[in-house]
Amino acid sequence: MHISCIGRRTICTAPTMPFSLLNYCAPPTHREVHFWYLVPEEVQGKILFNAYKELISPEEHMHVLEMKEKQLQKQALLARVLVRTSLARSDTDGKINPKSLKFRKNTFGKPEVIWPFEKHNGNEWKPPPLCFNLAHTSSLIACGVTTKSSVGIDVEEKGRRMNSNILKFARRYFSLPEIAWLEGIPDPERQRQKFIQLWTLKEAYVKALGRGISGAPLKDFTVHLKNLSGIKGDLCQCGGAASLAQTITLDVSRNSDAITSNWQFLLFQPTDLHYASVCMEQSENHLDEEGRDENSCSGIKMQIWRTVPLVKDESFSGKQAILACSNSVRF
Repeated sequence: MHISCIGRRTICTAPTMPFSLLNYCAPPTHREVHFWYLVPEEVQGKILFNAYKELISPEEHMHVLEMKEKQLQKQALLARVLVRTSLARSDTDGKINPKSLKFRKNTFGKPEVIWPFEKHNGNEWKPPPLCFNLAHTSSLIACGVTTKSSVGIDVEEKGRRMNSNILKFARRYFSLPEIAWLEGIPDPERQRQKFIQLWTLKEAYVKALGRGISGAPLKDFTVHLKNLSGIKGDLCQCGGAASLAQTITLDVSRNSDAITSNWQFLLFQPTDLHYASVCMEQSENHLDEEGRDENSCSGIKMQIWRTVPLVKDESFSGKQAILACSNSVRF
């Protein structure tokens, strides 16, 4: 086995000991999201896939084999490995073996982790209170991880095409203010891009609630994307990096008991070909190590990694094009 480090990137070859090759990081702080993503076409090699199969449960392996197409099998395997390795990384002492993790689903089908009860050096170990959510397209798979705060994420391809007219589709799922906003965009391509952005934000919110579309209908809430004063387009330049030019606000229907408004949003481009949205619950006040209120500076703090699990990790924090958020975003 050979391991080399190049800048922020760690590359491991010939993975024969999967558990020991994870790069660990501290769990997310309050109001922080760890966003791990992979590009399926970058993951190749029989030895690597055999190592991945050792990380998942027999039930998950059976589910993967039930997929009829090889590409779908690959995506299902990668999704499960990404979730397990993303959660296992958030423990700097290496106490979590990704293979030992177990999962359950809530009433609406949202997966939750069941931590193993273990003792280390005779002491009872308390696992970090992590929450996670998974999203995928055919060309990108992502996992968001938070501490104590419910989270939902969604990813979409910017080149996604609809089988039907965009406005016809929007009238089926979106709220009246969202439909009116889309109707007011004269350029068809810009209208399509804004539709995809709205869709990712609404999907992330529903997934964060953990109730599914049936428990939180998309028409029962409105996501507003508003340009910042004096800025045209979606991006502005700040310190040489693309930064947000829009804000996100949320309106909920008074008739819906299942939907709440205590959430923060982030819309960004993890790659040039994809949009991603994060929705995170606004947690109660917490004090940091120096006794300061962590909520005193509002906004989501985010760390982003592009990964091939057990092979390489590359930090992209601060490099993404941030399109919009509900408050300030810190990296």
